[in-house]
Amino acid sequence: MRFLIIHNPASGPRSDEIFAFAHALSAPGDEIVMRFIGVGMEPEDATSDAASFDRIVVSGGDGSVSNMLNCLRNVHVPILVFPSGTANLFFNNIGNAPEAAALAKACRAGRTVKADMGEMSWVDETGAERSHGFIIIAGTGFDATIMQKAEATKGEMGEIAYMLSALATPSPQVAHFTIECDGETHELDGIGCMVGNTSVIQNEINLFPGCHMNDGLIDIAVIEPAKTVELLPTLLAGVLDRAGTGLGRPQFTLFQAREAAITCTPSLGMQFDGELIPSNAGSFSARALPACLDLIVDEFSKLGA
Repeated sequence: MRFLIIHNPASGPRSDEIFAFAHALSAPGDEIVMRFIGVGMEPEDATSDAASFDRIVVSGGDGSVSNMLNCLRNVHVPILVFPSGTANLFFNNIGNAPEAAALAKACRAGRTVKADMGEMSWVDETGAERSHGFIIIAGTGFDATIMQKAEATKGEMGEIAYMLSALATPSPQVAHFTIECDGETHELDGIGCMVGNTSVIQNEINLFPGCHMNDGLIDIAVIEPAKTVELLPTLLAGVLDRAGTGLGRPQFTLFQAREAAITCTPSLGMQFDGELIPSNAGSFSARALPACLDLIVDEFSKLGA
C-alpha cells in the first residue's frame, strides 16, 4: 500500500508521536511518503498528488489539519486525522482511539465515513474575494478576540492560553448581527457569532446541540450581550449537560442552515479553526460542503456510530 503522511512539525506537544505511528504502520511492500509542511512546503504543495495514494494521514493541530483538509476535499481517498496539536478538537469529534498503534491499525483497515466541511468566504484587506474550508468553527466577535489574544502563547501554554485570553476580555464588545440563512433574515445584538461544522469543544462540551459533521448543515450561534463572567450559566450548562439535550445553551441563539450571510456592525474580526483573518470587512458568508471528506474511523468513533 502507498501511504502519504503530511505533518506539521511545529504543531504541538504530540508532534513527535507521528514517527511512532509511521513505525507501527509500516509493513513489507509498503511505501510511506512523509512530507513536512512549513517554510518551503505549503499544504497545496504537499497534497498535489494525493489522489495517487491509498491512504492519506494529516498530522498537526486543528489549524494545520484544517488547511490540509481544505486541499483534500473531494479527493475521496481515505484520510486519517492524527492528533499532534494543542487541543485536537476535530480529532476528538471523530472519536478514534488516540494511541499511535491503534491509529495505524485503523489506517490500514481503511473504514471510512463521509463527513462535511464548512466553507467561509470574505473580502480581504486588498478587496479580493477569499474562501477557505473549516472543520470546527468560524466566526466573528468574542471567539476571534480570544484567538487573537492567545496566538502568542498557545504554543507554550496550550489550552490554558485560551482560558487566560477569555479572562483578559472581561467586557466583550457588543455588535449588531444581521444573519440571512436559507431565505430568512434575523437581526440580533451580541458579542459574537459562531458558525460550526462540529460541536464538541474542550472537556467534551457540546457547543451546538444537534450539530453533526455529516448532516449537510452548518450550525450558527449568536452569543447574547454579556460580560465574560455573565457567561457562567452557559458554561455550567455545558458542564452539567454536555450533550445540551436538557439544559440547552443559555445565552445562545441557535440556527441551522445550508448557507448563511452574516454581517457584523461594527466589525469585530474573524477567524476559522483558530486561524485569524486579516480583514475589517465585517461580513462573511458560510455554507456546508456535504460529504466532501472520506474520514477513517475505528470501532470507538462517535462519527462511525
